[in-house]
Amino acid sequence: MKRVVVSALVALCIAQPATQAVAQTVSNQCFALGDIAGQVASWRAHKKTKAQALDQAAHYYKDPSDRAAVNAIIEKIYRPDAPPMTPDQASMAVTSECVNQHKGQAAPAQ
Repeated sequence: MKRVVVSALVALCIAQPATQAVAQTVSNQCFALGDIAGQVASWRAHKKTKAQALDQAAHYYKDPSDRAAVNAIIEKIYRPDAPPMTPDQASMAVTSECVNQHKGQAAPAQ
């Protein structure tokens, strides 16, 4: 029985990289936007150009609202006057900004 389980796990690990990645809808999920910001900051730190970042985003994010959200993150991180951020700093900044925006939208009208 153990051999069957181990064999199944090994097969799964080998097959997993071969499966095509499917992007999820992220435009309203603050934690996901924070993760994307961290990735974009990593791209910038590794000398990927803004055009390359936009092309990468276009490849993976097909939903128009997701594309707009990801492109806004890219614009923010690649601004000429933006200080370089670590992936963690970018993730925290974007997540915090998103949460604050959602709090403002969720506030009841008085």
